[in-house]
Amino acid sequence: MTTNVLMTGVGGQGILTASAVLSDAALLAGYDVKKSEVHGMSQRGGSVESHVRFSAEQVHSPLIAWGGADVVMALELLEGLRSAYWCRPGGVILFDERRILPSTVVAGGLQYPADCLERLARHAGTTVVVRAFTIARELGEPRAANVVMLGALSEFLPVAEEAYREALGNSMKSKALDINLRAFDLGRAETGTGAGE
Repeated sequence: MTTNVLMTGVGGQGILTASAVLSDAALLAGYDVKKSEVHGMSQRGGSVESHVRFSAEQVHSPLIAWGGADVVMALELLEGLRSAYWCRPGGVILFDERRILPSTVVAGGLQYPADCLERLARHAGTTVVVRAFTIARELGEPRAANVVMLGALSEFLPVAEEAYREALGNSMKSKALDINLRAFDLGRAETGTGAGE
């Protein structure tokens, strides 16, 4: 059986780093892994999206089918709402309530939807709020919000904790590793579901 994870956020939030760490962790755990990224206007605050698929069997496509994600992980509230429809019935939507205003809102052309939380709650998946940015800021490293969220995500996936730790070590510079490992632990504690391996 293939596990499908859609990771989304805004340019600069570290979605691509988080998806690289998840992919590496799944490889270290012995899975076949495929990953795909969409990051068009990410440098201008646009949407960033990464599909990660892994299985004990061969994975043939890097793209998740519409409505086929086991977990949707969103580092920004509106991006979570935009991507919620990728989640399968019975899946999980992890999201941070942080709001980053799109350029169309900043310019005054549109308004940020006020009912994002209510609309997310209507989806068929289980919705879980992760205070990723708040936790990372309290830790003294706001840029580690992606790793806090990765820690929360790890609780819902069949990949051993040690594989994530090794993958973080492979991806982070040594001076940043300690704080990122703490961010990962705080993310795991935030959900504390025991659903992961």
